[in-house]
Parts: sequence; structure tokens; C-alpha cells
Amino acid sequence: MLLSSSILLLLSFLSYTSGAPLLERSSETDPLVKRSSETNYLVNCYNAAELFYTSEMAYYSNGANSQNGQYPNDICQVDLIGYEKWEGHSVSCTYSDSGVTFTSNIYSFAQSEPNYSLAGTGSNNYHNFNCYKDNGRILYNSDYTNCYSIYYCLDA
Repeated sequence: MLLSSSILLLLSFLSYTSGAPLLERSSETDPLVKRSSETNYLVNCYNAAELFYTSEMAYYSNGANSQNGQYPNDICQVDLIGYEKWEGHSVSCTYSDSGVTFTSNIYSFAQSEPNYSLAGTGSNNYHNFNCYKDNGRILYNSDYTNCYSIYYCLDA
């Protein structure tokens, strides 16, 4: 009983300091589940067959569906002739399917910070986001192109 009370107290504290619940219940009888949220990724892609580099923004309506190589719900091309420098200025891109424009503002020093650190902010017409440095993992791939996650942005 003391251990479960301590865990709930810790989760309450973490929820208070982060501003959002870490776990949610749909009812008092349902088990706790992880909260999912939309996620925007800033990615750099490399096509090994044609030897070209691009930068994209990738949108997942449910961020939990971005953990095992799943293809995003929507993509926009930021730079077709090389990698975008994400840091130190605003970068905007309009997603092709939804028509929604996402704008990132990544701190100029963000690449020197540890993985998963706060790296900047983002916004679209509906939400504000906090952006975090990712670990460079392959987020998704298609047609000889690997797209690597540089930053990810979650609802603020």
C-alpha cells in the first residue's frame, strides 16, 4: 500500500510539473493508459539509390504510431536540394494532404544538447508545441530513402 501510494504521489508531482497528465483513465474501472498526442517530426532523409538528401516535416495524428517505422499521416518537403538547417531560425512547411502549416523554432544551440532535451517550440493554426532533440533514429523509410528524426514536437 505504501509503495502504490508513493508511486501515485510521484506521478501526481510529475504531472503537476509537466503541466499535463502522464497517465489517463477513461473511467475509474479502466486501467491506466499512456496518453497519445499528435506529433510533428523534423526529419532529414537520404536516398541511397539516387544519392540525394532532403528535409521533411512528418505529421503523426497519434505519436504512439511513430515508434516502429510507421509511415506518417502527412508529409511536407522543406528542402529538396539538401538538408535544412533546423536551428536558429523559423522553418515553415505546409502539409500536402491537410493544408496545415507547421512552423518550428529550434534553438540555435539545440544540437549540442543531450537527446530528448527541450530544443525549441512549434505551432500550427490549432496548437502550440514543445520540440525536443531526438536521437537520429530512422523514423520511416520508402523507396531506398531513410528518414532520420532530428527533432520531435509534442502538444504544449
